[in-house]
Amino acid sequence: MKYHLAKQGDEVVISFEQLEGQAQIVIDAIVSCRAGASACPAGVCVKIGGMETCGAGDALAVRLKPHGEAALDVASLGECLKYHLPKVSGG
Repeated sequence: MKYHLAKQGDEVVISFEQLEGQAQIVIDAIVSCRAGASACPAGVCVKIGGMETCGAGDALAVRLKPHGEAALDVASLGECLKYHLPKVSGG
């Protein structure tokens, strides 16, 4: 599994490749983080307001929108992914 984060305006898009059937695991981990079900060391999860997913086959795109005036930081979200998805290799 590989991923790439990109800032698009006030949103961040995370593109995953080579998921090997793990798309739902990725979605569930981000949903759990947003809900505060786990402690995010980067503290960025509480800033995520909305989330949209789009995918087909072995690829998935996750669009994260901030709460109100909050700002989403690509580096912090990258750290969050490393924490929640330790076997993910960034690309």
